[in-house]
Amino acid sequence: MKIWVNAPFSEENIELIKSAAKGCKVFCGTDSVSGAEIIVGQPGDGTDFTALRLLQSTNAGVEKLMAAEIPKNVTITNVTGAFGEVISEYIVAGILALSRGLFRYREGQRRHIWQDLRQERLLCGKNALILGCGDIGRCTAHKLRAFDMTITGIRRCPAPTEGFDRVFGADMLEELLPQADVIICCLPHTSETQKMLSESRFRLMKKGALLVNVGRGSLIDETALVKALERGQLSGAVLDVFEKEPLSDNSPLWDMENVLITPHISGPSFGHFPEVERIIAGICAGNISRYIAGKPLMNVIDRNKGYAERGE
Repeated sequence: MKIWVNAPFSEENIELIKSAAKGCKVFCGTDSVSGAEIIVGQPGDGTDFTALRLLQSTNAGVEKLMAAEIPKNVTITNVTGAFGEVISEYIVAGILALSRGLFRYREGQRRHIWQDLRQERLLCGKNALILGCGDIGRCTAHKLRAFDMTITGIRRCPAPTEGFDRVFGADMLEELLPQADVIICCLPHTSETQKMLSESRFRLMKKGALLVNVGRGSLIDETALVKALERGQLSGAVLDVFEKEPLSDNSPLWDMENVLITPHISGPSFGHFPEVERIIAGICAGNISRYIAGKPLMNVIDRNKGYAERGE
């Protein structure tokens, strides 16, 4: 059996993957491998799908794979579970920075201005609404509990979920938005999540609420978001993902002092945090072992939904 690993794993993590693929020929690099039964990473143009049976993505989001012409007999898996901790830390950092006005104080420091801005907000006792109760949502809920916040979740199939005080389906979104002090978006891109936060829903949000998006930019109507920020409906936004990336130079979001913009780095892996890359390698190695042994795979993508259920 041929296995093609085209993701930029460290040598240590390549060895971890190879140890799970005993008896197989493992090829590493960007050059396409003809007749590979397993691909770890992303297939490129001209990839030979003839023998392919397992495509193990090293990402959590797989919308690009859904748009590609991957044969129906190929099982697609992702690395759901690798990014919960690192992205939830980013979320909490962004919320705290904007809530306490740290960026404005940093600007005052740069200009040598000693000034009490008197525009800080406490998180303690506030309400957080998390759209998406998967790995990222659950890790975020656990961290926000340290601030004695009430945590409400939105998920496709509502059910009690660890870390959340209550969980509802998307049909309750409009009723819950006016109650939320912090709204955190952790949802993947699907036909159901497209423009979920629309102009009308922004108007339902509590005045002064804070918005975070680490899911996909398609979730938010960006024009409506700008308007909500301009009229003070939202006190600020932490944005790591956008409708089109990179964000256009002429987007008004760049110049808003109450907006934190980062270039899709809330869940970095290769070349960033070795701990995250190790988790990704472990998931990939685990699925290779399972495939070889004929056991059920982890994180299998439901092509109709566009994401992996992961036992939720």
